[in-house]
Amino acid sequence: MSDEAVTKQIEGVCEEISEKNGWTSFAINVGSQYPVRLSTKLPALIEQGRAVGQARAVWTFKESQGGENPNKPGTFYTNRYFDSVELGGTPYQQTQVAASEPAHKPYAQGDKDRAITRMAVLKVAATIVAAGKAVPTQTSDAGEDTISLATRFEMWVTRDIDDPPF
Repeated sequence: MSDEAVTKQIEGVCEEISEKNGWTSFAINVGSQYPVRLSTKLPALIEQGRAVGQARAVWTFKESQGGENPNKPGTFYTNRYFDSVELGGTPYQQTQVAASEPAHKPYAQGDKDRAITRMAVLKVAATIVAAGKAVPTQTSDAGEDTISLATRFEMWVTRDIDDPPF
């Protein structure tokens, strides 16, 4: 385990604040698949992070190697300790995590579930089309075949959700 902490900065929007075991964690959306989570126990920093709200800000944190991850032997957790935050601006350090505006607003819960279903059926449909298995339309366009098959799968998965048969 390494005790060396590296100071880093990211630019993004806080999309969630959670509390667990005395720690407050800020989930910062930097435009990647997963938010960067920054944690602290210091009341002044917690107040500072909450005050920013959902405004775009530059978040400074110290990153270090944590304990061994028992779920993935040979790997370690990454600790990210929230250090400060400033509204607006652009990070100046080269150790920054890529930052950009999110492509869309966060999904409502039902829409998120439907999007997950669509991604799953698209993956299965693409696998079937790539393997050359039979698909409903058999066009010369693999994209059209994939969408057609995924649409059928999605209908099977989501049928009766909006209007249950009972």
